[in-house]
Amino acid sequence: MTVRGRKKTDYARDLALLGTRQRWIALAIFLVVLALLPFIPDWSGDIALRGWLRWTNETIIIIIAVLGLNVITGMAGQVNLGHTAFIMVGGFTMAVLTTAAGWPMLAALPIAALLTGIIALFVALPAIRLKGFYVAIATLAFLYISQFIITQFDITGATDGLYQIPSPSFWGFKIKGYLRWYFFLMPFLILCIMISANISRSRIGRAFIAIRDNHIAAQSLGINVSWIKIKAFFIGGLFAGLAGGLLSSRNSVITTSEFTFENSIWYLGMIIIGGAGRTAGAVVGVISLSLIRQILSVLGSSGVIPGSSTTSIYITYTIYGLAIILFVSFKPLGLISIWHKIKLNYRRWPFGV
Repeated sequence: MTVRGRKKTDYARDLALLGTRQRWIALAIFLVVLALLPFIPDWSGDIALRGWLRWTNETIIIIIAVLGLNVITGMAGQVNLGHTAFIMVGGFTMAVLTTAAGWPMLAALPIAALLTGIIALFVALPAIRLKGFYVAIATLAFLYISQFIITQFDITGATDGLYQIPSPSFWGFKIKGYLRWYFFLMPFLILCIMISANISRSRIGRAFIAIRDNHIAAQSLGINVSWIKIKAFFIGGLFAGLAGGLLSSRNSVITTSEFTFENSIWYLGMIIIGGAGRTAGAVVGVISLSLIRQILSVLGSSGVIPGSSTTSIYITYTIYGLAIILFVSFKPLGLISIWHKIKLNYRRWPFGV
């Protein structure tokens, strides 16, 4: 196999995430851009420490959550309509451990992710015998069941939720403000993207895709379909629990009303628009839809869009719905497929496209 004149001489190098010099350079440029992004002036001349940096922090957490959904639905093909429930479990676990038990944030965060992954295992049990629409209904039922259970206990704040969740602190240095949170969240984002990309290239990732494409053929090849489905839910739950823990700590408040069926639909839409099953597709899908929402919010608050603030929300949802319909109908492989086509044509040039 050759990449611009260089041969990949073994299978391990072919699977390597950063197997070429160009990819290492691209990664270095990407990290430099991320480091400088908060200090880039916007059109008003002020550094983007307010609305846009807040949007960036929210988008980072959503990307981490959607990467988990991409493992369950995009890679393994199990339609999950209750992904927000996993995020909620992680968020409340973090909140309870840091408020009631007094745990430091970094000690509570892995517990929140692990507990969410374990609960996702039990949610996956119906998926062993179900498929398609029935898996979606089972995960949707878990969303409402988990909301009801959480509101029954005083330790979770009952129906009011939990407030004054402490921010992470290191030797007296508190993570407060958009800029500090940005640099605190960025390593988690990079780590999750690397893990997700490596999962898709691993043996278990290929098993996910085989089950998604044809579970009968996968089973005939010796793949334990039931066990692989359970692994998909567990891994997706880890991502969602991590995102939920970060979300509750950043907002310092959490209630069950934040985690709705509507959000689960938009998360599915994000991986459809970006490109289901691909890590880059999940990232691009989240950024695309979140950017649309942010732009319309800014236009609505500045008076460019007439009407109340709810007008821009309705317009946002309309655009979301139209985008999902158009991509499902005309571009089912998502935005990332356009980039792959450009790369393929570049490699073929000048011998034709």
